[in-house]
Amino acid sequence: MGVLCACACDQQLDLPQSPTKRATSAAADRPSNGITGAAGVAPESEPPERLPLPTEPQLTSFGGEGGVAGADDVGMEQKPNGGTSGAAGSRATGGAAGTDGTKPVGGVGGATTGGVGGATTGGVGGEAGSAPESGPPQLYFSEYVEGSGSFKALEIYAPTASSLEGCELQTFSNGKLEPSRLALHGSLSAGQTHVLCSSTLATAQPNACSRSTSLTFNGDDALALSCGGITLDVFGEIGVDPGESWADGATLDHTLRRRCSVTHGRATSEPFDVDAEWVTFGTDTFADLGHRDCTAPPP
Repeated sequence: MGVLCACACDQQLDLPQSPTKRATSAAADRPSNGITGAAGVAPESEPPERLPLPTEPQLTSFGGEGGVAGADDVGMEQKPNGGTSGAAGSRATGGAAGTDGTKPVGGVGGATTGGVGGATTGGVGGEAGSAPESGPPQLYFSEYVEGSGSFKALEIYAPTASSLEGCELQTFSNGKLEPSRLALHGSLSAGQTHVLCSSTLATAQPNACSRSTSLTFNGDDALALSCGGITLDVFGEIGVDPGESWADGATLDHTLRRRCSVTHGRATSEPFDVDAEWVTFGTDTFADLGHRDCTAPPP
């Protein structure tokens, strides 16, 4: 009868909740601070122990002794401050550690110092040591053509692989000291030649010529091959006008080939002795132009 009265009187009854539901509701009302573990309770931790203060100043050394020589894997971890624990470049790149933090290590492309964390990468197949030396290319005149009409040519020979960039042909006309200049370009493999031809000769001998250009020398003019401001070879004598030609007509209307006993150019303008370094051939001789063959007995 009591229940019916409550419904009839339009009143809401508060029924008792079960213990499990009450616990769930209470937990939902509390704030949850922890990511894991019991809700609302953060784990307590002991404060970190203080590090002992150094009795002497501690200096950080960058470079040091470099690291251990290359490891098996490319991505070996590197220490931030070098010293004795810095890892060097891997064996995959041929690296080797610097020994004192200042000496260059590696070959081409190698790291230059032991540096932070030791050498990062070595050169291609390189070991600890200095960088390869560089200098002017080894180039010299190997054939000279002063033929009939406007047939002219100069053959440049490279005993070792050399670049022509930064090189130029200098023509000293009629004993002048200031030359006209022709910039050279390209590169040569060891034993290869680069032949400059007048346009007329390039048309007549296209297979012998590397480049068709304006060649203005005559039999009485001096020529020089210069690279990076360094004179590598001189034909004739700069500042001297010999008349019609050098060596009693040898350099006028003739082809001259460098003797095989000559292995480098004349770096200075000394008195020009044609026979000492050149063999003279007749007018318009082009058979060997573009090829320096010193396997046959010298002429």
